[in-house]
Amino acid sequence: MIPESSTWLLVTSLIGWLIRLVMGLVIILRRRTPSTALAWLLLVFTAPIIGSFIYFMIGENRLGSKRTREYSRIVRQVESMQRFTLPDLHALQPSIPEKYRPLASLAEGLGGSPPLAGNELDLFDDTQMFIRALVADIDRARYHCHLLYYIYHEDRAGHQVVEALIRARRRGVVCRLLLDGVGSRGFLRSDQVARLRANGVQVAAALPVNALRARVARVDLRNHRKLAVIDGQIAYTGSHNLSEPIYPGKQNYGAWVDATVRVTGPIVHPLQLLFIEDWYLDTDELAEDDHLLPPTNNLPGPGVGAQLLPTGPISSVESPLQRVMLQAMHLATEQIIFTTPYFVPDEAMIGGLGSAALRGVRTVLVVPHRADNRIAAAAGRAFYGELLRWGVEIQEYTAGLLHAKTLTVDREFAFLGTANLDMRSFMLNFELALLIYESDFASKVRFLQESYISSSVRLRHEVWRQRSAARIIIENSAKLASPLL
Repeated sequence: MIPESSTWLLVTSLIGWLIRLVMGLVIILRRRTPSTALAWLLLVFTAPIIGSFIYFMIGENRLGSKRTREYSRIVRQVESMQRFTLPDLHALQPSIPEKYRPLASLAEGLGGSPPLAGNELDLFDDTQMFIRALVADIDRARYHCHLLYYIYHEDRAGHQVVEALIRARRRGVVCRLLLDGVGSRGFLRSDQVARLRANGVQVAAALPVNALRARVARVDLRNHRKLAVIDGQIAYTGSHNLSEPIYPGKQNYGAWVDATVRVTGPIVHPLQLLFIEDWYLDTDELAEDDHLLPPTNNLPGPGVGAQLLPTGPISSVESPLQRVMLQAMHLATEQIIFTTPYFVPDEAMIGGLGSAALRGVRTVLVVPHRADNRIAAAAGRAFYGELLRWGVEIQEYTAGLLHAKTLTVDREFAFLGTANLDMRSFMLNFELALLIYESDFASKVRFLQESYISSSVRLRHEVWRQRSAARIIIENSAKLASPLL
């Protein structure tokens, strides 16, 4: 007779292997990248019950089938409506250097807007200046103020924007504020939101998190965009959240260092459409006010050529932002500079950086010396040795938490937006990026990047190789999880 304890052990073992077998088939059938599939298989085979639970919570790039269909319908509806169509695209085409035309075509093919001429861009690298400029534009608004942000903090900067929105609403300006349900969770529950609503400001949560949604969609898929549109004529986007530079609870990391661009001109049109689509998704309201999209006549000269590339978990092609970055790196002949707060690459990004350095292009990666996500930082550092050996220059910023997400190529092309250099930004979150095809503005961004480098410490390969065995083990262990981060 088999002892009861042995029977129980046999049953649990069989259940464990059945879970491994079923989950193995699910992962193999649904995952699209081998490295990610292998990482999930390792987790599930090591801890089948816990691993399976985590996989179904965050392992699938899903927004929820109903929500995905709804968002796709919204995009098609908005972009097909006559009143939302940008007129005379041919007249708005910028003169893009032949070298970068394939890049512009790729971005448009991946769901971006066509490149548009006639834009004026102002770069803000100081949080107080950004907030003052945004508040001043809200105070001048005549028709509407549309704000979409990942993080909104209940601090002095947040209070300034709240008061500006209330003043605008009292003048009869339509004000809509869309905030990510996780990133701005505290603010959405605050008295400030009650005040805004009491004064007529419309406030909504993007991708709200609740137990019901967790059953049908990943709760960690976030709207990570930062966008403000005033009267359809002025827009802001970049890495700034609506917050003071010292984040609550993260004082030990110093000030968050960001970069945002204020734009006027035709590129505001697709930025406005993006807000309208995101607002429609989370409120079921299609904004159809007057003056949403003013005519693009009387452009201020040729201006700057710019292109919008929005991405998210409903993108028809995997990792469109990463594809554009890789193409931009491939076109470089002199210099590539990346700045990013989080660096969790895959094989393609590592290969792109290494190949650029090996062919003689100065390839620079600027990251914070101390990042607020220790696991992601450790996973990124595990790749440093390989990059340093190939000649990639790694600079660690020491004057705060570098949060700007920028790329420049050969002082001719600039990329500025909301996405980090990690697979979460490439594949999961709703992000946006501006691609700028103009040497003067690219030089301004490069000058800003060089200021970051001047406050950084360069890593040397010979020194990096001497780090302790404990650090190597921790970093390489985190590296195994990098496809999941």
